Amino acid sequence: MRTTVKLTAIALTAGAMASGLAATDATALPRCRPPVEGTASATGILGAGTQKAQIEARENWRYTVARLYGRRYADFYNAQNKQWDCKKGAILLAKCVVVAKPCRY
Repeated sequence: MRTTVKLTAIALTAGAMASGLAATDATALPRCRPPVEGTASATGILGAGTQKAQIEARENWRYTVARLYGRRYADFYNAQNKQWDCKKGAILLAKCVVVAKPCRY
């Protein structure tokens, strides 16, 4: 009799833990919004302009996302489907555009 009670208690505890883990996994899924674009241009030589433009485009993306959806969505690390397009316009000018879906967890 005692063994049956103990086994039932263990089974109930394991079931409760498993359902708790499933609920945690469901809440860990990202919530994403439509893609947002960030743009910037910068000057520099030997790739420095492109690097600066990428940093500024990412900051522009973060600012735009925070304004549209709030700061919780503005973490570029959590963004999905990131697409970069960087081009040199003139001799020293580089322009970068980034498009990504803002997500939060």
